[in-house]
Amino acid sequence: MENVAFRELKAARANGERILFVHYACGNFYDSPYQHTSIACIAVSERGTQGEKSCFSVIDAPQDKSPEDREKDLLQRFYNEMRSHPDARVVHWNMNSSAFGFTAIASRYRYLFGSDAPSVPAPDRRFDLDEITKERFGKGYAGHPKLRQLCNLNGMFMPHFMLGPEEAAAISRGEFGPVVNSTTEKVHLISQIFEALCSGTLKTLNSVGWVSFAGEQVDAVAAVIRLAERMRVVSLDLRRRHDKRDTLVLKDEYDAQDLFRSLLRIFFDDIRVEDPASQVAGASTRIDFVLPAVGLAIELKYTRDNMNAKSLGEELIVDRKRYEGRGKISHLLFLVFDHKDEIINPRGIEADLSREKSESDFAVTVRILEQ
Repeated sequence: MENVAFRELKAARANGERILFVHYACGNFYDSPYQHTSIACIAVSERGTQGEKSCFSVIDAPQDKSPEDREKDLLQRFYNEMRSHPDARVVHWNMNSSAFGFTAIASRYRYLFGSDAPSVPAPDRRFDLDEITKERFGKGYAGHPKLRQLCNLNGMFMPHFMLGPEEAAAISRGEFGPVVNSTTEKVHLISQIFEALCSGTLKTLNSVGWVSFAGEQVDAVAAVIRLAERMRVVSLDLRRRHDKRDTLVLKDEYDAQDLFRSLLRIFFDDIRVEDPASQVAGASTRIDFVLPAVGLAIELKYTRDNMNAKSLGEELIVDRKRYEGRGKISHLLFLVFDHKDEIINPRGIEADLSREKSESDFAVTVRILEQ
């Protein structure tokens, strides 16, 4: 469900209101005796300006000044930019803490200038895209570090991306150029994530995006799982036909495939049944359905007497290997029908396999259905 902050941002986007994206790079937290660190650059990008960015960095300040004066220069230019757009909504990535974020920037300003920083952007105009994504998809929506892993899952190009510790190390060596490139790139990535989230195409470890249904946006993975949860009820209801007419009875996995394909038609137009795969790692495999519009592959399995967590994991590895190298598939949904309660601790197995088999650019969701 959409939270209040995201609804406000979507409305602002739809109305063409000004939205800014902000990110910055600073020194090592552990090197500062003042509980705030030096700032090397702050990047700002406005939505709808075709990727144009403003970057306020120590490189741009007059080089005959002292390091502190160059930093004061970039802070003044940043706050002047913010003051020129007082009504803008400012989207950022995890800049809410006192150690890293707007409060830390203000603290650094106070330390350098001896006076309070301008109160821009106002707290009610700041929107943490990390928190918004977490509320929508759950806290495990991406691996750590989340920004980088989320960008990987969505196939975003990021040749200059540096992790925070890497940026801090470069700053300590006086290598500001790569840090500026990394920071401006992150602002662009944050804007891309925002647009994908608004359009319903953002991919996470538990979602491949959204489909339209009855005038609403519905999470594609959640929709498929819900269909699987209701499939047994539907199959039982099919037996109750008028005048005992012929119907589909689920006797094996092929019957289940036929019924599930029909149910998928409720949400998806393009449903492709895959041919049996060739031998992979000494075993044959088959992905039952591919939904190319959302990059989702779906595997249906029924439990057997000898099926357990280990054998499920082995089968999942084989299936994943076939698809993780294909650019159009970024998510494998593994649906296991356990109507005879063969599997012990299904929720634990789901969590373990989903986490263990997911990669930075290929997600796996395991769901064991026990009806």
